[in-house]
Amino acid sequence: MSLLTPGRRDRGAFTLVELLVVIAIIGTLVGLLLPAVQAAREAARRSKCSNNLKQIGLALQNHASAKQDVLPFNKDQAICGNGNSTTGRAAYQLSNDGAWSWVVMAMPYMEEAALYNQFKFNLDGYDASTSPVSNYSLAQKPLRNLLCPSTTQMDAVRTGQAYSYFNWNGYTFGASDYVGSLGHVWSGWKDCGNVPDFGDPEGKGRFNKGSNPGTPWVNGECMDEQANYNGVFKQVGPRKLGDIVDGTSRTIAAFEDMHWRGGNQANFDYNVQQDSAWINPNAMVGNLRNPLNNTNPAWQSWAGDQRCHGWSSNHPSGAHGLRADGSVGYYNENMSHWIRYCLATARGREAQQESTP
Repeated sequence: MSLLTPGRRDRGAFTLVELLVVIAIIGTLVGLLLPAVQAAREAARRSKCSNNLKQIGLALQNHASAKQDVLPFNKDQAICGNGNSTTGRAAYQLSNDGAWSWVVMAMPYMEEAALYNQFKFNLDGYDASTSPVSNYSLAQKPLRNLLCPSTTQMDAVRTGQAYSYFNWNGYTFGASDYVGSLGHVWSGWKDCGNVPDFGDPEGKGRFNKGSNPGTPWVNGECMDEQANYNGVFKQVGPRKLGDIVDGTSRTIAAFEDMHWRGGNQANFDYNVQQDSAWINPNAMVGNLRNPLNNTNPAWQSWAGDQRCHGWSSNHPSGAHGLRADGSVGYYNENMSHWIRYCLATARGREAQQESTP
């Protein structure tokens, strides 16, 4: 006797055709939604990255307010300009191989006062002799406001890192994806020889290598050449907010720098350089002379040349820049070379025509 209810037909399983149709529909929906999800995630990462720079900007402003207008600055050795003496070490009462980046000075204003207070400034930043806390162990810590969330392929703590302009022995240090701006200069460790001169709409030759004003040559290890840097920061020594005569709202103070190895081989090398540690004063400043996101093979030297990395990011088609007034903008990688020059220099007195991003 059949147990089926008269007039009712039981529904069987999906046929293979029906299953394939459902899978195809789901695949299509995922294909349509995935770019939107990825775009939303990148928008969130960009927002966090912008906020990181905003916090750095507040730290710069608060340091200047507390220190008679002086911005946090790099302390490093410098050997020329005064015979063979280590004039930087003497001037800033540094330890034997002493070097400290402007980030260390800004820590009390970046919610990192507890870390700052543990440093022993009479010892080198890589010194591991003290227990239970050493300078070296502190310098290995990643700082949350110095890491862009879009930098997913790079570690927050990086090996093989240099300590200073004169010490490239290879250490494990916490990293930074942001640097202070040296301006638009032709400088020892921070230039790329293949980048051409560009046209100056005011006809004053500001892109000419070695001209001052313009794009001056600066030997970063010389104390007496530090004044040639035309940005907000120097390789060694202080600046004041009042030195930014072009206007703090029109001058880049810090920017994203992925420290890519670069090179003009068939494949651009996106691996990180050995100068990307936040404790290293050499790593925490960069040059805006090179075009943003510069991967042009014709404008690159060999991979690993510290001169050739600069304003760069893993965001689409641009990167963030912190202006000296504390505001943050997102700049297109196709911006004109003239606008980049105007943003780079703090005392250029250019007739800048910037469209604020």
